[in-house]
Amino acid sequence: MENFSIAQWKDILHENNKWDAILLGNGASIAIHDEFSYQTLHSVAEKNGLLATAAPIFKNFKTKDFEHVLLACRYAERVNSALGNPDPKISAAYTEVRKALIDAVRNVHPEHSQIKSDLEIIGTFASEFKTVVSLNYDFILYWAILSFNSAKGIWFKDAFLKGEFQTGWELDWRDPRPPAKGATLVFYPHGSLLVARDDIGDESKIAASKGNNLLGSIAEKWSSKGYVPVFVSEGTSEEKLAAIHRSHYLTHVYERVLPTLGESLVVYGWAFDERDKHVLDAILKNTKIERIAVSVFTDSPDVNPQEFCRRVDKAVHQYKSPERTIDVKFFDSKSPGCWNNNPISDETSA
Repeated sequence: MENFSIAQWKDILHENNKWDAILLGNGASIAIHDEFSYQTLHSVAEKNGLLATAAPIFKNFKTKDFEHVLLACRYAERVNSALGNPDPKISAAYTEVRKALIDAVRNVHPEHSQIKSDLEIIGTFASEFKTVVSLNYDFILYWAILSFNSAKGIWFKDAFLKGEFQTGWELDWRDPRPPAKGATLVFYPHGSLLVARDDIGDESKIAASKGNNLLGSIAEKWSSKGYVPVFVSEGTSEEKLAAIHRSHYLTHVYERVLPTLGESLVVYGWAFDERDKHVLDAILKNTKIERIAVSVFTDSPDVNPQEFCRRVDKAVHQYKSPERTIDVKFFDSKSPGCWNNNPISDETSA
């Protein structure tokens, strides 16, 4: 049985020097705040008794997706109202689910001040890539890029302009915008708490109100005009893909961004789980991709690093063909210089 070499990040850098894109999975958030560890918002809400009225709706739809249930309640409200038969129970369920969602986020999310030093390191690390795609719903990456942009100019761009997503981002969004000396595009293939949809289907990015925090702005937005969050919290790959296709933004990212990430990809904190097979399918539609470097968590007694490497290698190489080779490398997720780990020192890089 093959044993895989697990390098340090500096070795991966020295081999290729420049990587086109990075994909961030749940492990990236866990590295900052361990309360994100494999907890879903639904399980947090259930544990805290926040879904007393709406629990049967989730069960009936066989889902843990807040967006799906919120939309179902909103549509039921509108249908009943149109028929002249409004049902206060549906309105109450909608209000409960919306409140449970924001309360669950507040329950697990760290304050900006708690992770400020991590954010500075993350921003610098992420700026080395042309594209960053994050599968996480939280604010960690967003806060990091805001901090970096504040210091360096508009370096990171998420292709939203005045709250509206610009589908023409491929034209000139990758051009540096002085005084920034580079440009990195950021996308959220599974959505984000930052993106909301109104009850007629229009999607927009939420910005923090003046004098208000971001979670407060989100709560305010969700409470008005029937806005619901656009992010994926479903269980299986098929369910996640169905949720993606309910969103204009997510569909665009899935079909236009993931298959065009360049020749080389770094993966940090992603488990290559079968439940995310749709993501790997989209990425490896890109026939130009030649190199993938994957982080390995080596500090857990519950995880066998070699078994993980074998699973990743098998998952990637099922896309191989006689005309196509993909070089897969592995590196220690805690090695200096990657994600929120301290930068590579002169001694480390020697």
